[in-house]
Amino acid sequence: MLTDCSDITGPPTSALCSQCMTAGCSWSNDACSWKPRSANSDPIQDVCRLSQSGMNYSEPVIFSIMPSVLSFHGRNHALMTGKNLDHVIRVRIQGDMNCSSKESPVWNHTGSSLTFHIPSGDKGSVSVCAVLPDGRCLGKATVTYRSSPSCTGLTPSTTWYSGKRRIMVLGSHLEFVEGVVHDHAPQTIRTNYSSGSVWYHTPPFEHIHQPVTSTVSLRVANQTLACSSQLTYHPDPEFTRYTAIKTGNNLRVTIEKRADKLDITTAEISVLGVQEENQYVECVLDPNETSNRTDSVICEIKNTPSTNIKSLRIRVGTINLDSTHTVLPSLFLLIAIIIIVIVVFLILLGIAMANLIFQFLELHD
Repeated sequence: MLTDCSDITGPPTSALCSQCMTAGCSWSNDACSWKPRSANSDPIQDVCRLSQSGMNYSEPVIFSIMPSVLSFHGRNHALMTGKNLDHVIRVRIQGDMNCSSKESPVWNHTGSSLTFHIPSGDKGSVSVCAVLPDGRCLGKATVTYRSSPSCTGLTPSTTWYSGKRRIMVLGSHLEFVEGVVHDHAPQTIRTNYSSGSVWYHTPPFEHIHQPVTSTVSLRVANQTLACSSQLTYHPDPEFTRYTAIKTGNNLRVTIEKRADKLDITTAEISVLGVQEENQYVECVLDPNETSNRTDSVICEIKNTPSTNIKSLRIRVGTINLDSTHTVLPSLFLLIAIIIIVIVVFLILLGIAMANLIFQFLELHD
């Protein structure tokens, strides 16, 4: 790649002097220009020698770049590790078959690490070096550009208004995803990647009282890639009451729930029973008797001495539902209703018997 001397302008810093001299040019009137040199001319001009005086940088060594494999969209907040990195001012990316190079500024740089953005590029491998203030680019590492991520679906495809439901992203090359964006919450949501899968927690959708859909996109470097499916928000799950029945040494608890379209699984629910003195006991959910679409949840409290449970504390995803406000202890309510029914029945029976006695006496009179 040939350089036009007049394109190199600015004060005679060490970096510009080095760039000018490397291009075969010379400084004249604080600018780089083409000027033939005599046979006995000094290859390093005085102005450049002055700018380089006092500069003695240790050569940087690159150990690794994370990530070293990325999509062709690039990567934000890449991490370079090595030694003698404290004087690095830029990172240069050079393709093997490309004359032009790209440079990125650095920050958070210490002697052993620095942070920088990897720009977009063509699929394939490129070389990386660290640029010093004197214009030298030292150290060597390789990063590889690959295909773009794609989002083909979300599971589950519903969430609740309060947010924080765990959603799995389906697609390919998901290891390159840096975050997820919802159209109603423009802030980028942090994603987690493990074993080839990406998941995240949904943002809340406030002041909405009916089902509404939200568009989901993947954030890759400075690009936003739309998912092919949307996410539907529904009202928060609501548990209405529970019954507790003693079965041997265990307590079997059935929790009723309002019908919804959230398809909540047992893996998303945890239940604690609150006993006297606010002691908590775990209620183990029975996956064999609890369907994903059922309107009730069944769990057991193991080895409990009594049925005395003041309330339940239900956790769905990251939502805590305090039973003091949302769950009624229907077992005791049912007993009270039965007693009232029995008393009323006895009163009515007494009245009926009294009428029969009066009728009997009137007949014998």
